[in-house]
Amino acid sequence: MTEALNNMTEILEERQLVTFYLGQEEFGVDIMNVRETIRFSEVTKVPQTPDYVEGICNLRGSILPIIDGRSRFGMERRLRDERTRILVVDVNGRVTGIVVDRVSEVLRVNVSDLEPAPAVIRNVDADYLDGVVKLNGGKRLIMALNLGKILTVDIVDTIQAQTVAATALEQVKSSEVDLEEDQLVTFLLGDEEYAFDIMHVKEIIRVPEITAVPNASYYIEGVVSIRSHLLPIVNMRSFFGLEEAVITDQSRVIIIDLGNMSAGFKVDRVMEVIRVPKNVIEPPPVVFSSSESEQIRGVAKLNQGARLLMCLNAQNLLSAAIVKELVGESVEILEEKMEKQMEKQLMEEEQLVAFRLGKEEFAIKITDVQEINRYTDVVRMPGTPAYFDGLVNLRGNIIPVLNLRRRFNMEERANDDSTRIIIVDVGNQKNGVVVDSVSEVLRFERNLVEETPKILANDVDAKYIKGVCKLNNGKRMVMILDLEHALKVG
Repeated sequence: MTEALNNMTEILEERQLVTFYLGQEEFGVDIMNVRETIRFSEVTKVPQTPDYVEGICNLRGSILPIIDGRSRFGMERRLRDERTRILVVDVNGRVTGIVVDRVSEVLRVNVSDLEPAPAVIRNVDADYLDGVVKLNGGKRLIMALNLGKILTVDIVDTIQAQTVAATALEQVKSSEVDLEEDQLVTFLLGDEEYAFDIMHVKEIIRVPEITAVPNASYYIEGVVSIRSHLLPIVNMRSFFGLEEAVITDQSRVIIIDLGNMSAGFKVDRVMEVIRVPKNVIEPPPVVFSSSESEQIRGVAKLNQGARLLMCLNAQNLLSAAIVKELVGESVEILEEKMEKQMEKQLMEEEQLVAFRLGKEEFAIKITDVQEINRYTDVVRMPGTPAYFDGLVNLRGNIIPVLNLRRRFNMEERANDDSTRIIIVDVGNQKNGVVVDSVSEVLRFERNLVEETPKILANDVDAKYIKGVCKLNNGKRMVMILDLEHALKVG
């Protein structure tokens, strides 16, 4: 089961998107193109540039062309405020800044969730999009931008060529002050703002299910399994003696590299990644004890002291004794405990691979799934039932491929980029089944599965369906496929 789940995680490709807003619209760009996010700063206007070019600014001695995201998409400009940010992106080695209203979060999405962009989208040319991600049942739409089309080589080169005259002035200004800087990830606990050095931050995730650890320190909330590794989770509110708070959509766990191990630190909200001159970080006040001063690197005073950041020394937050307790002999005990809990949970749960045929959603057991492939060339075979597409060569193995639309007497459709062949193994016999698209890996309690109704949508024969799972209070219906019957010839 675990191996199958790991295989599925690799099969369902993921993208990490940095999401942001322009007005009421939410956009996302691939995190691999994002260098950093900075506050909106003074921009030097450049004459004879396109109207969407804001100008240029000095980014640590380099001239950064700035474009206004709203203007680029034909939206009305707006006044900048505290949430306005410049997204510094790198496209084919060319670095550009994009002014956005506010940055939202880093979001992991499955490539299969990326739907083709409609021909007409409000404010945005569909040619600029890789697709649209629909979340929360379609209530949240994120438009995935294709930066390569928005910031073409010609556009960026034109902007840079027209800023040559202003470059000399900016270089003179930048040479006056050359300060070493730190890059910090800032976060909130209540109304107070803290920061970790980004060099120690491995990733930021939503708060997962945490397994409690008996007899652990009061601020150790428990452990989680991240990609087959156990990580201790520190409750930062407990660590600093603050009242406990409920977990919200903004709560996050910051995973930190502590040198000899990694640990997660649960915080109320992650704010931003910023660069600050090292000389604005002052040593910890003398009111801190010696142990506290080792944990607190210093206090960064920004905006003439109006904004204070408590900079934490990540590698000193967990003592050697705590580390030994959590990653020593106790790990085996915890793993055994978690394995038993997982076995119990799996006995009470179903794990299924969900897919679509038209508007209907189906699912098959994850243990029956070997892999998922894009639709490839299929060799037609005479004399086979009409619902068989033919045969495919899968790494030297000949696999028969069944078309589920024909099997269920549904209307034919042309294959596209979303079409997939799910390779299944039932009774030691491998087969491929063609589906419109693969949705996700579902995990839900068995008691949510109901008996198959006598009449199903699209006249799907009830003998092919094991049961129906009702999710989201019955708003989402998933029909669980009986593969043995569906693959049976006749």
